[in-house]
Amino acid sequence: MQKQPTGKGGFFPYFKTYNGRKFVFYAAGTLTVSLFVGNFIPQTFGLSYFQDFVQCYKNGIAVPVPEAVGQRLQQAFDKLEVDGFERKFVKPFSVFGFDLFQAGSTKYSFGAALGIPVNYAYADASDIKRADIRFRDQKIDWSSPSGQLLEQAIVLTEDEQIFGLSKAVLQLQTHRLLLNSIFPCVNFLMVYTMGHYLNMRLNLFARHGSVRFVLYSILGLFGLGSWSFMKDYNQVATDASIDKKLASLGPQFVAAGVSYYDKQLKKNMALRALIGDSTYTALGNENYMLRQKSMPLTARKSFFAERWQELQQAQKPATTETP
Repeated sequence: MQKQPTGKGGFFPYFKTYNGRKFVFYAAGTLTVSLFVGNFIPQTFGLSYFQDFVQCYKNGIAVPVPEAVGQRLQQAFDKLEVDGFERKFVKPFSVFGFDLFQAGSTKYSFGAALGIPVNYAYADASDIKRADIRFRDQKIDWSSPSGQLLEQAIVLTEDEQIFGLSKAVLQLQTHRLLLNSIFPCVNFLMVYTMGHYLNMRLNLFARHGSVRFVLYSILGLFGLGSWSFMKDYNQVATDASIDKKLASLGPQFVAAGVSYYDKQLKKNMALRALIGDSTYTALGNENYMLRQKSMPLTARKSFFAERWQELQQAQKPATTETP
């Protein structure tokens, strides 16, 4: 019969004992639940606090969503055929920056928060309050070529705004929140189970601690990679599904998709030149290094450009050959 370690000689040897392993088992269960709660609670029970954190304020007062922008959101609902009951779950508010913000989900009674940037209220370049706009606490040189490019990119037409709002609403209608809460739990449990099995199968508790350290490091990197793959793959697949849905709504949405993503790319390229960091690539995509957290904007623009060309080809009158 194998003798159980006594745990004498320090703190870490305790985890080789029966009581130590039992403690680790309960700690692993607690951490699994914590991973789910940490991802799920802020965008459900804590959604209002989350919204307050990213809300755009002026003189300490939340900036309201302009009436015209609210009407465009209703048009987006109409285009997507969202019923009146589900519309009540989407709570629009003003957010900092030039990008739409989504939190929560319409799948739950807690609702969803849709952050709309201030540039959605611009009808033309004259509406831009240049003195008030800063990016990462830096002033923007609007007279430079990059500043002029940014000026053109942040003014969206009505169709482009409806397209962007429709894209955000479709994102809020997915199960992304639930899946992103489940993924880290599944991966942690997988890593813990594999580690426990290998420890018992290879009797690693009887060997030097460095062996277990190497094992845990390898399993930890594997778990981190698996979690990243699951999360990123789900988001990229969701992005592709959303774009296909929007393209199916008609030529107006296809044309708006081309110009919308074109302006998104130009905005990112302008910010890259103005700020001088590597947040965005030279093509305007977000720079994720090893990961791909969402579908590249260049790919999304190409998808709509190809669909637009197909529509143009289909509209050309058929030519008949004369003998």
